[in-house]
This record gives sequence, C-alpha cells and structure tokens, in this order.
Amino acid sequence: MAAAKRKAKKKQTMTPEQKKRKKRIAVARLKLLTLLLLTGGCIYGVYLYSISTEPPPLVLDSSGYTYETAYAPEAITTVTDSEGNIISADETFEEEAIAVFQPKIPESFPPDMEMNIYSPYALVYDATDNAMLYAKDAEAKLFPASTTKILTAAVVLDSVPPDYEFTAGDELDFVSPDSSLAYVNKGNILDTGMLIDALMLPSGNDAAYVAAANCGRVIADNENLSPREAVDEFISAMNRTAGRIGAENTHFTNPDGYHDDNHYTTLIDMLKITLYAKDIPALAESAEKENVFCTYLSGESVSWENSNLLLHDYSDVYYMYATGLKTGMTDQSGYCVVATAERFGHEIICMVYGSQASDIRWNDAVALMDRAFVHIRNKNDGV
Repeated sequence: MAAAKRKAKKKQTMTPEQKKRKKRIAVARLKLLTLLLLTGGCIYGVYLYSISTEPPPLVLDSSGYTYETAYAPEAITTVTDSEGNIISADETFEEEAIAVFQPKIPESFPPDMEMNIYSPYALVYDATDNAMLYAKDAEAKLFPASTTKILTAAVVLDSVPPDYEFTAGDELDFVSPDSSLAYVNKGNILDTGMLIDALMLPSGNDAAYVAAANCGRVIADNENLSPREAVDEFISAMNRTAGRIGAENTHFTNPDGYHDDNHYTTLIDMLKITLYAKDIPALAESAEKENVFCTYLSGESVSWENSNLLLHDYSDVYYMYATGLKTGMTDQSGYCVVATAERFGHEIICMVYGSQASDIRWNDAVALMDRAFVHIRNKNDGV
C-alpha cells in the first residue's frame, strides 16, 4: 500500500520535460519495432521468390557428336599445322589411332545441377559414368591459356622415356618476358619427371619451350633442327594428337598457351584432351603434387608450388577431394581451371573458363563440384 502511494506521488511530481523524454523513447521503440518487422518481411519475401523461380534449363546441342568409345582415323578429313596450313589426313595419321573415351553429350542436364555460374564457360563431367552433368557454352571458341600445358605434357610423355634428359637452350629466347616461369635457364638439364613438374606446378612457360624443342627433335628424328624448327615440329605433334582424339575445334600455335588469336579450343575439346591426358600416370601424379623441391641433373636446385589452390589446405578455396589438374590465365582468356576430384567412387572433371577474377574461378569450380557430388550421391542412393 505504501509502495503504491510512493509510485503515485512520483508520477504526480514528473516534470513536463521528463514526460516529453518518456514519450520520445516510446516513439523510438515503436519505430525500431516497425523497422525490424519490415526488414524481416522483405527477407522472407526474397526467400519465397528465390525458391519459386526456376533457372532456365541448360541444353547443349549434341547433333554434331557421336557416342563412340574409340576414335576412327578415317573420320578426320583435315588438320592444320602451327601456321594454319592444312595437312591431309593421309600425311598426318599414318600412325596407329589413339583409343579414347568420347564423352556422352545429353540433350539436357540433371535438374539438381541447375545453378547460377558467373564464369562464361563451365562444364562438369562424371568420368566414371562417362556422363556430362553440366555445361555452359561448351561449344564456344575460347582461349585456353596455360591449360594448354595439359596437352603439352601429354605429348612429351608420349614422345620420350622417363630417363630422357632435356637440355635448356636458345628456345628460351621465345618465352615472353611476362610469362609464368619455372626458372629453367640455358644449360640446365632436367629429366622427364622434373620437366613435367615444371610444366604442371608453377606452369612454367620456359619449361614448355624446353620441352617443345627437345621433343620436337625426337619426333622429327633430327638432332640438327634449329630451336624454331624443333618447336614448330612439337606444335604440329600437339595438333595431330588433338585431332586424333577428336578435338576437331582446337588449334594450338605454341606449347605454353601464351595468347595468340589463332590459339584456341572449346570446353568439349578440352574435355577430350583432359580425358586422354589424365590417364597418363606420370602426368596425373605430377598434377596432384602440392609442392616440389627439385635438383636438376646439372646441379641447380629450385622449389615449385602448385598454382592449383584447390590442393592446398592453407587456401581459402581448399577442396579436400581435389586431385589436380591445371590452371591458366591471360588477359584475353580470363581466369581458367581444369579441376579433377574424386568422391563416392566417382571421378569428376570440372572446367571453368573466362572468369573475370580469380575468386570467381575458384568459387564456381567448388560450387560445381559440390553440386556434382550431391547429384552422384543422390543417384547412387536412389533419391
């Protein structure tokens, strides 16, 4: 009773200024509550819109492709050399045909793979089931940058034995000064394994030209070829190999991927090249290495770190299922990556090309691989 009297007395003695202050506090609280309700409503509305809006279906024109599991040499009519000159099939494909697994190209893609990808070109392929899961502009002409070195390394390993010795020479004069380097200098001697690591980890353009000149002389069976002649011989071998595995819309003019308007490919062709190259053990083993400390046969030492950030556990984009394979970047190509990964007993190949920033490349690749593995898991579980 006494407390009630004291409260009433206090209320009666409240000044006009105190009353105004109390009113302002009440109004402010009401405004804050209204703002919170409006914000929550907007967020919920955006959520409802996002789940009700379906992205357009992804469709790839497959009319120009067959589902054969091996390449027949008579199917190729022409191929061009490094200068764009047409070489007849009879002259080029006298050797035995390469048996490769040609990808199946479906008319549409799994509904649970539909997603927003910011890079202009992207592809996900289940190599275990020989099935395309996702593709975005897979037939468009693009510049491959240093992912070219996937084919470079494959041709090297097709041409020389593991104990072959590569001696760096004047072909290094062809390397552009703003290139990525493995720090191979004139007079250095590397064996085949070292050379492949120099290509695949630091993406050395210097290593690419050393590989091309040395292997070019082996391919031509002529040790007297000049550096330019030897490199051109190797580039011709690259284009022949691309043609033999069905990469019909590919033309390479150099071994390193440095930009040239006539050096181009497509995602479908790069997939065929990757399917061929990844089954070469020495190449796959190199592409999976995080770091290498190397001592050349000539005594010099160097260390290399893989440019594929998906492999490094210190990286913000580390992907624990990643197994390789190759990065690339030029001003004209944008940021690129060919990534391989294994999970649930399936190997997938993810390709992202033309990204405007490096982070976009990695984020798109991780998102695509995650979605692919969810699809594979659901399919295997009968979901």
